[in-house]
Amino acid sequence: MIESMKRRVTSRLAPRLVPCAGLVLALALSGCGSLSRIDDGGATASPVWPELKDSTTPDGIHPDPAKLAMVKAGMTKDQLYYLLGRPHFLEGFFLVREWDYLFHLPTPSGDMACQYKILFDKDMLARQFHWREPACEAAAEAAAAKVKTGA
Repeated sequence: MIESMKRRVTSRLAPRLVPCAGLVLALALSGCGSLSRIDDGGATASPVWPELKDSTTPDGIHPDPAKLAMVKAGMTKDQLYYLLGRPHFLEGFFLVREWDYLFHLPTPSGDMACQYKILFDKDMLARQFHWREPACEAAAEAAAAKVKTGA
């Protein structure tokens, strides 16, 4: 009788476990990457930028300039998540060592769409920060200065 029950349970569970195992394996293999080649210290000589069409937030966001100015090396992912929100592109699920954002920053001629990248070291602490366009870094600094002076 016990053997009969084991066979019934096994025959019912096996078809359900195979697809689940495949899904877990696929997630594990797809989620361990980064776009850029990042060394253990969290640096790269040539960042790779995701396509704008791949953003999970297609319209981007208008970040708080004061919070953006607080971003610095050595911060944890939780601290950055608090300041900037979740990353706007899907680089993976596990051991992701870069986060990408799509920001809209104010300029004298109107808002500018800007891509921003944060790179993490092997301990998952932020180490490098990149703007895709130099004009975006200048716009972020100008917005932060405006907040500081209250202008």
